[in-house]
Amino acid sequence: MSIPQAPKLELIEATETTIQVEFKPVSSISDYELQWKPVEASWDQGASAEVNASGTIKTCKAEAYNLEPGMTYCIRLVCVSNGEKGNPGRDLIIDTEQVGCAPKADKGCGCTIQ
Repeated sequence: MSIPQAPKLELIEATETTIQVEFKPVSSISDYELQWKPVEASWDQGASAEVNASGTIKTCKAEAYNLEPGMTYCIRLVCVSNGEKGNPGRDLIIDTEQVGCAPKADKGCGCTIQ
């Protein structure tokens, strides 16, 4: 049996150091690998995380983490079956948030305007 191509990723949220995505799992696959890299880097310089979507999950969430603020990242998903990886899904290109001085809802920012 051939491994299907990974499903399409949808952006949920991008922060300064994380990008959260979701996808609709393929019925025959329960294991996935989320891969990410700076857009200008090669995939062998990227990072990854295992994602398990077993059971009757209709949508599955995954997160790229330890990212640099204000950078552009390329994220993709790969189906994994019995330790073998299928072809990656389409790349999603996302910018992380810039480090800013905007106050949080419950805190001040500590900036001094002169």
